[in-house]
Amino acid sequence: QEMDLDNRRCLYEHVVISGGSSMYPGLPTRMENEMRQLYLSRVLKGDKAGLKRLKLKIMDPPNRKHMVFLGGAILADIMKDQPEFWISKQDFAECPHRAMQKCGLA
Repeated sequence: QEMDLDNRRCLYEHVVISGGSSMYPGLPTRMENEMRQLYLSRVLKGDKAGLKRLKLKIMDPPNRKHMVFLGGAILADIMKDQPEFWISKQDFAECPHRAMQKCGLA
């Protein structure tokens, strides 16, 4: 609810589910129903007339089981020539705390 209304509408129209857990039968339909109910109760405060304007689209591509891996592989390929993106085993062995800071984890 903290996001601008214009941006929120765009997000509702482009929900993509991915990963192995998204392969359960009926999950996209259940998500759509539950998101409509939450929108009705939290945003519209029970005004069912506003549901007609809600454009909700849940995309469940057939290759979604492997999309998380593919996204990581693409990111790794894009960043392979940028040394500031990577932590070497030697860097970690010398100073693990500094290596974790580089990741933003410490």
